[in-house]
Amino acid sequence: MLRRTSIAIRDRHGFERTVPARGNMVLGRQTQCDIVLSDSMVSRSHLRLQQREEGWWVEDLGSSHGTFHHDEKVTSMPWEPGTTLRIADGAYFLTLKAEAAAASEVNLQAILQTANLLTGEVELDDLLEQTLDRLLAITSLDRGFLMLPEQGELVVKVQRNLGANMERDIHLSMSSVQKVFDTGEAVWIHNVATDENLMAQQSVMDLQLKTILCLPLQVQGERIGVVYLDSRRIVTEPVDRPTFEAIVSLCAIAIERTRLSAENLRNQVLATVGQVSSSIVHDFKNGLFVIAGHAQLVAAVTADDNIQRHVSQILGAVERLSQMSTDVLDYSKVRVPRLEPVALAGYLRGLAEPFVTRAGEAGLRLTCAGPEVTFQLDRLRFVRVVENLLANALDALAEQPEGCVELTWAPRDNAVEIAVTDNGKGIPKRVLKRIFEPFFSHGKARGTGLGMATVKKIVEEHRGTVEVTSEEGQGTRVCLHLPDPGIPEKGAESTGSYLVQGERAE
Repeated sequence: MLRRTSIAIRDRHGFERTVPARGNMVLGRQTQCDIVLSDSMVSRSHLRLQQREEGWWVEDLGSSHGTFHHDEKVTSMPWEPGTTLRIADGAYFLTLKAEAAAASEVNLQAILQTANLLTGEVELDDLLEQTLDRLLAITSLDRGFLMLPEQGELVVKVQRNLGANMERDIHLSMSSVQKVFDTGEAVWIHNVATDENLMAQQSVMDLQLKTILCLPLQVQGERIGVVYLDSRRIVTEPVDRPTFEAIVSLCAIAIERTRLSAENLRNQVLATVGQVSSSIVHDFKNGLFVIAGHAQLVAAVTADDNIQRHVSQILGAVERLSQMSTDVLDYSKVRVPRLEPVALAGYLRGLAEPFVTRAGEAGLRLTCAGPEVTFQLDRLRFVRVVENLLANALDALAEQPEGCVELTWAPRDNAVEIAVTDNGKGIPKRVLKRIFEPFFSHGKARGTGLGMATVKKIVEEHRGTVEVTSEEGQGTRVCLHLPDPGIPEKGAESTGSYLVQGERAE
């Protein structure tokens, strides 16, 4: 039950008023105080009221006429509800009161607190964290997660107090969660014991779950996600169902607003990149082609080692600048992949060969492993994906003893998975959250910051997904999941499979 704390203030004439008690308040005669006590016996800043973890405390701020409890002068003391203090020789009497808040007051407070989510300017990931924490706090439930759709499938974006095997832990099947998303019909069970179907599940009985709530996130009739909450306790307060559904709707609006803002920003970036690339990049590459041609002619007519070394440096710089130009062009264009059957083993080993040489020269190791499998790819476009991932992996092994990169591939159900794994320095969590953000770069002296953004874009053009897992000091794994192009895209008939992208156990 939510408690409301207030201060009853009675003056020497018997007049009494009540004010809400907040976490840190100063009482005194000056107008800047949180509570103004106008009697001349009261000091300008007379008394401080604080809410600490252990409860409420009062502290006299060196007042002239003092603060008293049972005729004993107070400097600092805990203030229990129901206890009365005498201020300034009886000018005022203060009593701390704590009482159950009315249901309507609780509901309004919960709605107003949630509405704050609409006013902040935060990134989507941070907003999702705040949203789940807010819903758990309002309902007093213990565990939960929030899912949004990606590529036709629900993806867990944030969770609390659940393990990696969520389908085992939540005991409301993922197909039921998917049904909530598909139909918009919420699951609202305050006491599992009253639901015969759930009580028949041994797993629910083992965990002694009492309350399960699963609601769609909807904005103007369109479902944008789903939230699941549960508890081992029967929780019926503080908010009622209509209020909580209104709160969930506010959360959905905040999420959609932030998502659209981020998408609009991304579109603006793409438009800007497109304008830049169309106006200067082609001319820039033509200039690089002329420079490279003249450098090669110089190299062909002289055997001077010093000149050859300078030519090599020129050609290396041209190659880097050309690669950066290609990144910009690739990212700014929307393309439909030209699919053709590709024998992955030979194709990927061929792409990795130059990097094997580079790794050997740096004292590192790059291995390739996978079966003979044919899959449909845009052969020319997908080169950018593999080259970016291998280059990033080798960069992560700088000054790393016994550094190793593994390029692997394997068929899956109607799909293929390609992974690049390294045992390098890993990616900090704050960086991992922004790894696909265009023009964001970390730990590189050169580059456009478009490498991983380009990887994600090309993979999505193949209707695939990219998953990055990393631990600082242990390494990084980038896994590409590419569905068979012959399988229709999943929409409303999604099977309900999911991918845990981020987890946080409390």
